[in-house]
Amino acid sequence: MKKIIVIMIFFYIATISFAQTADDIGKIALSVVMPENVDDLDVSQLSKLETKITKITSAAGLAAVGYNNNFVIYPKFAIYDVNVVEGGMQNISVVTAEVSFFIKQVDNNIVFSTVSKDLKGSGKNKETAITNAISSIPVDDAKFKKFIESGKMKILQYYESKCQDIIIRSESLVKMQDYGQALGLLMTVPEEVSCYNKVQEKAIEAFKAYQNHRCKEQIQLARAELEANNYHSSLEILSQIDPAATCFEESRTLMKTAGSKVDAEEKKQWDFAMKVYNDDVALEKLRINAIKDIAVAYYKSQPTSLQYIYIIK
Repeated sequence: MKKIIVIMIFFYIATISFAQTADDIGKIALSVVMPENVDDLDVSQLSKLETKITKITSAAGLAAVGYNNNFVIYPKFAIYDVNVVEGGMQNISVVTAEVSFFIKQVDNNIVFSTVSKDLKGSGKNKETAITNAISSIPVDDAKFKKFIESGKMKILQYYESKCQDIIIRSESLVKMQDYGQALGLLMTVPEEVSCYNKVQEKAIEAFKAYQNHRCKEQIQLARAELEANNYHSSLEILSQIDPAATCFEESRTLMKTAGSKVDAEEKKQWDFAMKVYNDDVALEKLRINAIKDIAVAYYKSQPTSLQYIYIIK
């Protein structure tokens, strides 16, 4: 017997993989942009520096992976001095360096926030000293918290000023039947922005339009599965049709047909799962979750690489 799990999730095909998830939707997100190489830093040291940036960002409550790449955080690392101290069993290398972090809006090429911190590291050689200097970067440093908070406030101000433009743009995309981009754009607006509720309403409207657009295709697929006696598959397809869709009543009729062909226990599970359609709160939650998944999937399908050199120009 198959266990029935009905989840309203509608995916666009993702062409690349990355860490952003639906849980990050509604949060201010920053893409960490790292150079491919820096004088005196090897790959492992760059990776350690990237990890520090991610931890600093996450500690401040921001998503450490931005799915639309409009807001980025990037480092600069400079070594000012390398001394060799003689004594004891072996010589010790001491490195004096500075690390700087920047939050920038890519579209407008505006730096929203910046911070710098002096570092020192020591070790048996220069490479070890540099690694230890990077390791010494304090994730919970007050300067870093202030830096992130300043960037966050500038980002919120940006969305406050652009909210109506975002809504108008999303409406145009819906008219062009570009539902993925429309929902992706709307879902970039953080929860703290005053127009967030209005954006959610527009997202629901766009989602319903998307559902109406897919209706005929889903009905045809479900009928094909029915004709092939694949009743379970037919039910799964039909369960993805939103109650607000124009073909919902037709889907219910097909559901009854498919439901009559499965065993009693499976039918019971389907009937229980379908009760969510009669619960407005649960249904709204399912819609929002589906919208978030569409938004994430849309941005996954877009090019996500950013050139460090281009960012710092």
